[in-house]
Amino acid sequence: MAEVVFSQQTLATLDGQVVVMTGGAQGIGAATVQKAVEAGAHVFFGDWADEKGREVEAALKASQAKGTANFQKVDVSNYASQLALFDAAHQAHGRVDIAISCAAVGEPAGYFEPASLDLQSIREEPRALKSNLDINVTSVLMFSRMALAYIKASKSASSSPSPSIVLVSSIAGITEAPGLFAYSTAKHGVIGLMRALRPVAPLRYGVRVNAICPWATDTQLLAGVKGRWVEEKLPLNQPSDVAQMILQCAADPELNGKSVFVAGGRGYDTEEGYNKTQGQWMGEKLAEEWHRGQAVLGLGDDWTD
Repeated sequence: MAEVVFSQQTLATLDGQVVVMTGGAQGIGAATVQKAVEAGAHVFFGDWADEKGREVEAALKASQAKGTANFQKVDVSNYASQLALFDAAHQAHGRVDIAISCAAVGEPAGYFEPASLDLQSIREEPRALKSNLDINVTSVLMFSRMALAYIKASKSASSSPSPSIVLVSSIAGITEAPGLFAYSTAKHGVIGLMRALRPVAPLRYGVRVNAICPWATDTQLLAGVKGRWVEEKLPLNQPSDVAQMILQCAADPELNGKSVFVAGGRGYDTEEGYNKTQGQWMGEKLAEEWHRGQAVLGLGDDWTD
């Protein structure tokens, strides 16, 4: 896999850029907001965790960082709530340069346990599962569509040399994740969305699209297994490590269509390996036919409804 290397020089190009971001009140999201604001970006971030989000905003304002932090409470499963976050950035600066979708929730427990899964229990609609998908994948699709529209509307005012969208997926989006049924479904969906956008967004909108796939990261989501993880000396990211990869993809004009697996603080593009080995797992003949088929399908203009 090709390594994606964080560059302070690339980070510096965020100076003056307008960033819209979901998530940001804690963990990876908060680390991303901090680094972007310190680099000089104007970050408009939304999160359901109102108190924690305002604490992040206040701390950055008190630090006299180069950029600005602007928080508002956002429910990403509510379309109007996400839209209001984009509106705030556009009204304040007349443009949106970068959009980062980082908001997510963990797996709702108990829905696939043998003791509780039977013909009686399935009579009741599993609303928590639907809610998980609404937050972890449906909202990301809506966010991406909004981002393209706002970046398109910002072209005349933008100072960004390379507008971009970054979608935060997970290792659970590129490998199996036993026990994470809804979460893994959603995070695979985020990778599928990135792959659908990567040939289209640059050509139609001049926007790059990448995904970030963190492995174990020292946040509240790992609390239950962190002790054993450390004992086994397994790779462990710090939130700032993942934040650096998010912002590298946001700012580096050479990066498009990558799924950056972040492990032990280092980033690796898994798409390169996936593409290079296509002939092995698909078969050389079928791989060649697949590429010709993709050329026929093009960008979907002539055959999608």
